[in-house]
Amino acid sequence: MGIIKLQNSENFYVDSQSKLQPVIKLIKAAKIFAMDTEFTRETTYYPILSIIQIAVKNAQGAKESFIIDCLCDLDLSELFAIIADPKIIKILHSSAQDLQIFHHKSNQLPQGIVDTQVMANFCDLGFSVGYSGLVETLFNQQLDKKQQRSNWQLRPLSQKQVEYALLDVFFLEEIYEKFREILTQNQRLSWFLEEMQNFINKNLLKSDDSLSKNFAFRGKSESQIVKIKNLILWREIWARKIDVPRQHFIKDEMLERIALGQEVTKNFTAEMQGEINKILDAKEELFVEIDSEKREMPMTSKQKKKFAEAKILLAKIAAQKKFQEQFLITSSDLKKIICEKKISNKIVAGWRYKVFGEELKQLIS
Repeated sequence: MGIIKLQNSENFYVDSQSKLQPVIKLIKAAKIFAMDTEFTRETTYYPILSIIQIAVKNAQGAKESFIIDCLCDLDLSELFAIIADPKIIKILHSSAQDLQIFHHKSNQLPQGIVDTQVMANFCDLGFSVGYSGLVETLFNQQLDKKQQRSNWQLRPLSQKQVEYALLDVFFLEEIYEKFREILTQNQRLSWFLEEMQNFINKNLLKSDDSLSKNFAFRGKSESQIVKIKNLILWREIWARKIDVPRQHFIKDEMLERIALGQEVTKNFTAEMQGEINKILDAKEELFVEIDSEKREMPMTSKQKKKFAEAKILLAKIAAQKKFQEQFLITSSDLKKIICEKKISNKIVAGWRYKVFGEELKQLIS
């Protein structure tokens, strides 16, 4: 496969509605296309979408590539509708943030999504493997990633940025076709489709309780935990409202100091301070329910032994099935199962239960 030629037409750079319509038409006819985004997320809560890259085959089977300039005054509603259409396959790589952007911009749930990084987990090509790594492994092509961190808000884009952006989608459909063939042969296609739905739900339908995962609650009272979690959610609401990263608004350390009644130097508006006082003075929970079972507790010596045995079992199964162990189950989820002495349907279900559920169940029982 040769390296991509940038301009297969003079309209590869889409900066007007008249140039966008033929791209939409091509995608609808093909029913499958590759896409990626470049965005900035340094000083805002919500990403500033700069460009969307598209690679799609025309009626003659030739690949056409496009850069959609999202800083232009474009109506992207038709494209967002396509992203939400389950009948049109969208191929991306490491797509979590891309999907979050589409969901935020359109208020629609992306469907028909294929993530080649997730696919690679089922094809014995490593855990969370990068796009450039796949391209080198499968096509013996080396990609220059230097432009990844460049300023995508500047216009015009440099020639190197354009080359990087187009190459980032050029190989995706071929990767998908290779992986789909492997999954079909190994009877794992249904496993992948199940995992993709889990992936979308995890990244787009998060519970607010997951916001507290970076906080340590051991040694704190129930009342202190409630205050911290309520302040975490309060911070999230305000960060979204004023569109700044949550850590820019209030760092984790300061938020915890506020909850514990310690002195802080940050000045809040009267409205913010009033809401903080209400949270700190509340006798009951305002926003969240605290599940004491979710708090990480130290393991007993027997539980540690079971955990070690389970790790050996999972390593053996992972090697047999050609999976990376961390893709099967995380250490924290395994600890939860060991401590509770039962397999949670939220952690081990579907294809995972088929692969190791029964054996793990016998071990912990």
